[in-house]
Amino acid sequence: MKASRIITIIILSTTALAVLVLGQTPESELPPKEVLKIKEENGEKFLFTWNVWNGIAYTEILEPKRTDIDGQTLLDLIYRKDEIPGLYTIHNPLTGTHTAISVRNDWAYIIRTYRSKEKVDVPSVHNALHAVRIELRVYSDFKGAEKWANEWSRGPRWARSPSEPTEPVYKENRGLPSGFSLGERYWVMDNLPQTYTIGFLMERVVTQIWWFSHAEADSVFTEALAWGIEYRIQQHPKLLGMAKQPMKVLVANQPVAQGKAVSLAGVTVAPISALEPAQVALKTERTKTEWRATATRNGRWVKVKAFSWEMETPQGKVKLERPVFPHKGELIVPIRQVAEALGLKVEQKGQTIALRP
Repeated sequence: MKASRIITIIILSTTALAVLVLGQTPESELPPKEVLKIKEENGEKFLFTWNVWNGIAYTEILEPKRTDIDGQTLLDLIYRKDEIPGLYTIHNPLTGTHTAISVRNDWAYIIRTYRSKEKVDVPSVHNALHAVRIELRVYSDFKGAEKWANEWSRGPRWARSPSEPTEPVYKENRGLPSGFSLGERYWVMDNLPQTYTIGFLMERVVTQIWWFSHAEADSVFTEALAWGIEYRIQQHPKLLGMAKQPMKVLVANQPVAQGKAVSLAGVTVAPISALEPAQVALKTERTKTEWRATATRNGRWVKVKAFSWEMETPQGKVKLERPVFPHKGELIVPIRQVAEALGLKVEQKGQTIALRP
């Protein structure tokens, strides 16, 4: 036992040293120092990947830099490479990339594409049956984000026929399958059957998600992806989203899910693991195509699945107020609905939710 502890300490120390040298967290997807080059141009000094590294193209300005955003912040806001069951960060055959990260003077962006491994003969989508493209832009202030949101939400215009007036491609604050309101404002493009797009603004973050499909675009799934991004923005420690007083979840008067409970348009979501102190047993099953969790308590049970708007119970399926989505290895759920289905009493006062037997 002592020997194993010594080994663990050595490993952790080595990792910590790597973090200091490279400025990365242990599980960072950022390119290591040895693949980055320094370049000076037009009075600016920046790092960049000379060649694509593990499917990532990376650029970071060093001088002058006027934003607190870095590459790891951007990665924290987007789904990891393996977090969307059935979709993967497959390299684009034309560019060799699946992710682009760029940190500029006053703003930064990350673009990542997730593709299906199912093959079809459609060269225009690089032989991917389904593809999701997510782009986030984080600005140093709200004005910059709002300006870009205006550009995106206006978008191009189209005409049904030469004789009819043009119409905006995006619908402002309408068109979500759930009918709920996303972010501070949102826009939807649903005029083509094979594509569906959702964009939204939160404080200094602008997000847009495109779903491309050889068949019919999945608008419900796309919206679930968007709620997961809003959660990441709101709970991020840099207060990138709407800076509200954080939600507090109590079980037997003890706080749980510290910093992980967030109100999404009036519905509190939190990791399903927050229920464990209330004598809830959890079982997680994760495959390449599904990510499920089963919670049981006193003979009651519920089953939830990543990016689903339903939970299974002994009485049948129940529609959820917000979708289930993953974050850092856990499934985030509408905590009240799941707790009540397991026989817990939920009391809310202000920003505090108490779960009682």
